[in-house]
Amino acid sequence: MPSTEPVSAVVRHWRQLPVTPTRLRIGLSGGLDSTVLLHVLAGLREALGFELSAVHVNHGLIPGANAWAVRCRQFCDRLGVPFLVREVVVRRDHPGGLEAAAREARHGALQEDADGACLVLAHHQGDQAETVLFRALRGAGMRGAGGMRVWDARAGGVAIWRPLLDVPRRDLQAYADEHTLLWVDDPSNQDPRFSRNFLRLEVLPRIEAHQAGASAGLARTGRLCAEAADLLDDLADLDLAAMGGTAERRFNHSMALGLTSPRLRNVLRRALHGAGALMPDEDRLREAERQMRQETAATGWRLVLGSHALCVYRDAWWIEPAGLPVMALPQVWAGEPRLAWAGGAVAFNAAVGQGIAASMLRGACCELRPRVGGERLRPRPDGPARSIKNLLQEAAIPPWRRRSLPLLWVEGRLAWVAGGGVDVAFRCPPGEPGVVPDWSETA
Repeated sequence: MPSTEPVSAVVRHWRQLPVTPTRLRIGLSGGLDSTVLLHVLAGLREALGFELSAVHVNHGLIPGANAWAVRCRQFCDRLGVPFLVREVVVRRDHPGGLEAAAREARHGALQEDADGACLVLAHHQGDQAETVLFRALRGAGMRGAGGMRVWDARAGGVAIWRPLLDVPRRDLQAYADEHTLLWVDDPSNQDPRFSRNFLRLEVLPRIEAHQAGASAGLARTGRLCAEAADLLDDLADLDLAAMGGTAERRFNHSMALGLTSPRLRNVLRRALHGAGALMPDEDRLREAERQMRQETAATGWRLVLGSHALCVYRDAWWIEPAGLPVMALPQVWAGEPRLAWAGGAVAFNAAVGQGIAASMLRGACCELRPRVGGERLRPRPDGPARSIKNLLQEAAIPPWRRRSLPLLWVEGRLAWVAGGGVDVAFRCPPGEPGVVPDWSETA
């Protein structure tokens, strides 16, 4: 009986895609799975109306791997599919080990210069079962246990499509035999020292021998966990919206504390994911929640969680990059339109009737300095001088950001501080040329 399941799976999932890609790029290793998928896609490209290309990634980890690229090129030439080889260097010191390092390098190379093309990968049902089991053994949460997605379109990234995710490997083997396809076998896939190989070669076969259909069951569990993870994301989005997230992604702290612990941690995971942060483990996240609930957090609290930090100040909380601006040294301003400061820059923009009177700046000794404490500034012509500390508090600038703010001194008098206003003695009269300083934290 002809094996049509790979073709049926591709067509079925194509019709279910949220968007219709016009260009597909397949990751072609030369193994059975990707060889079958390329052959199927090449036969469907005219009927479904997409352009097709293939990319082979050479890790350089296995002797003779260069010959695989030659085989892949010959196969692509026979099918009339544009082909590209990418050479990558795999980190030997990767914290996740060599297996994770190779996978990370491969995905990076496959997505490089995609230029809007959808990346198609040949993961099948057995790969999904292996992934779900592997992550479950590591104590992954609902999203991790969801395994791989048929369609994965991350914001700002390359869309990934896995049309064979519910197809058993035996159906791919039958298709390859029927069409007399040739492929290469990666000997590293037979090394049980690697965790995933151990599960695939020794654990899953024994489970299948005891309970037929176990791989399909694990894959189904992954789909259900993925659905549950999506529902949790929807709940987190509703909670974040209720907290009044601003354009700066700042949220109401009091409302967050009104949530139950599981619901608050769900919100924190969603916010961290949205910021592109690496997800902390369960213990670290529970400790973050505990500290976030402390009464003293509102006075200014910041906890680094890997690449990002969870912050609270007054009645707001948010996620920001972990690194803080480096303390800058005093710098003389000689009229340049832009001056570097603490990893960012201060721009001096020309204006009319705004900012500091240009006539007061000509020939004057002007200097940018960091705060040292005790500085005062008069923000209104008819008002008293105010301490910079109070002005920055009123501007809701958290304590850890204040010391990196630039202060502009003119002839020994404070004229401007980022977020603090302009001293009245230097305010520009209406209709006269002025200068408006503007500090950006990015250069």
